Amino acid sequence: MHETFYYGKSSNVQLRMGRVNSTLEFAEVTFLINFSGSEVAHNLAFGLYTSLFERDDALDTYHPTQNGAFNFGISRRPHGDPDDFMTWVDSRAIRPDGQNTRFFTVRREFNVGNQEGGNEEYRALVNVIPEITSGQKWSNEVSINLG
Repeated sequence: MHETFYYGKSSNVQLRMGRVNSTLEFAEVTFLINFSGSEVAHNLAFGLYTSLFERDDALDTYHPTQNGAFNFGISRRPHGDPDDFMTWVDSRAIRPDGQNTRFFTVRREFNVGNQEGGNEEYRALVNVIPEITSGQKWSNEVSINLG
């Protein structure tokens, strides 16, 4: 199944995984990023974050938490046994560079650790965040008696 997103969003996200040697595995993610005419004209910067999860039970609900394009995290609500975060496959800043569509391949080699016998299910999550997003950050905390 392919999900299609437009304008600074990823589409045709495909995950491939395998073994490099007896102690090392790899995850490779390919995808397209589609940019709007304005994003191309202004050559806006985007934060691009690709992560890998092992799915347990039903797929968890994921909520990106960001403060601008270059400060990113993921919160999730489990559905049954929580999915396991495996690794960040890649994170970088990108620009349209005059193109409405750019193709990416990101790859990471890592040790998945001790796994259960049999097949396990994995998914990659690609997040693309434009530099002109809203941001938030708490101030310092003040302790004061106003009584």
